[in-house]
Amino acid sequence: MDEKKWQEILKRLDKLPTLPQISQRVLTAIEKDASAQELEKIIHEDQALAAKILKVANSPLYAGANPTKSLKMAIVKLGFGEVRNIVLATALNYLLRPAATFKKFDLVRLWIHAVGVARAGFLLAAEEGCEDPDGLYTAGLLHDIGRLVLAVFFPEFFLQVLAIQEAKGCSFREAEEEAGLSHVEVGILVAQHWRFSEELIAALKWHHQPLLNGKIHRDAFFVFKADIVARAAGFVPEEGYQKLPKWPKGLPLDKNQLSKVVLALKKEKEDLLAAWQDIIAC
Repeated sequence: MDEKKWQEILKRLDKLPTLPQISQRVLTAIEKDASAQELEKIIHEDQALAAKILKVANSPLYAGANPTKSLKMAIVKLGFGEVRNIVLATALNYLLRPAATFKKFDLVRLWIHAVGVARAGFLLAAEEGCEDPDGLYTAGLLHDIGRLVLAVFFPEFFLQVLAIQEAKGCSFREAEEEAGLSHVEVGILVAQHWRFSEELIAALKWHHQPLLNGKIHRDAFFVFKADIVARAAGFVPEEGYQKLPKWPKGLPLDKNQLSKVVLALKKEKEDLLAAWQDIIAC
């Protein structure tokens, strides 16, 4: 990419808003290992956010024998990782709303895909006994954040990508490579702007290429697998394009594991979408 175009990208992204104050405070509190009571006190300042967290906690995906009546109970039931993801998704869905509409691009569909990838990453991590399944859930949820930013801040480029995709019947990523700007590059800049962790930024950076110089980036590999699993389970972000990404040579492939998680995600799909419907609604 030439320097002039890169400077234009940086100039536009300077207009990127900061995360809402409540969101920032919740995320900071979680990073500092705050208690459920401390989180409850912060979240109570935003009644709409509190209501969403309570609704998710009482959804079929998480509900137990007894209803969750208090925000503190909801935070404990969901866990800090899931609360973080709800807060992030709510903030980003509020901040990143395209001013224009685009043929064959549906913002809700893209969010549904993100939720599917997030849950698939969590299930894969549980299968392998990973120590931080919540972190992989977050990486899956945010892996395509660059697409949202492209639609909001680079609508003319976004239209160009969609036109190439429709004309050639290729994936969004293949079309943007031809157009000359990657949602991954943009997503990294956004993640840095919002001061996400280095681990999360690395997972976003390499999620399409988890094998680098013969070494596998673990978190990126989980997101790569989760993306394939989610698409196979019906969480497809692109209207009219159903092909799965190619599996790179050199990456270990456990078809039984992937098939098992695809089936699990299909069974959960209705409950998962019911839990998240108010968060990703436009």
